Amino acid sequence: MMPALVVAVLPSAAGAQEAGVAHQRAIASYQRAVAQVCEKNVTVEMTRLYQEALKEMQATRYGQGHDSNFFGLRSPERAYNDCVQSPGTVPR
Repeated sequence: MMPALVVAVLPSAAGAQEAGVAHQRAIASYQRAVAQVCEKNVTVEMTRLYQEALKEMQATRYGQGHDSNFFGLRSPERAYNDCVQSPGTVPR
């Protein structure tokens, strides 16, 4: 008897790389927007970008601890609360 050959179909490296780039773009866009939360308060755009970045993170199974103090995305509301509660930072 001949041994059975098991073949696994894995996602292509190019597909994984494209998903990673999209993930990084979504997060970078959100981080640029939320960096202004102390000055602008929470905006509709920040919330939209947060949802897009969160969706990308969930699709790639990256950042399972979102909205935590240690890892992942912080919601625009939590980022704004950090500004309000932080000494020396006054939202405008």
